[in-house]
Amino acid sequence: MSTISIYNNANATTRTITVDIFADLWSQTVTNTSSQEMVYYFKFITSATQTDGTKYIPVQVTGLSDLALNGVKQSATNTSAPYASIDAMIEDYTYDFIEGHTANQFGSGCKAQLPMK
Repeated sequence: MSTISIYNNANATTRTITVDIFADLWSQTVTNTSSQEMVYYFKFITSATQTDGTKYIPVQVTGLSDLALNGVKQSATNTSAPYASIDAMIEDYTYDFIEGHTANQFGSGCKAQLPMK
């Protein structure tokens, strides 16, 4: 588990986003006789709210191709490329929580999400 703290200098408040990283031991699949594939999940949780007071729904990500905007686009950039690393994925999802996004951002078909309060 990793926790990201976001400090708002204007309001002197700190909000956190927790990223739980875990493996699904029950869904191991044998891809060939010499190796196994483990399925990993990343769960983003925050007690912060959007600027209108709406709570965030926990987000579950199953891989680097699970993009922040409806699984179609990265949030910080207008690209549909998979994330290059776990760090890039966490950074983009964190950006999305903080900044929010408009409905159909970058043609992704996503619902609107207000910025973090």
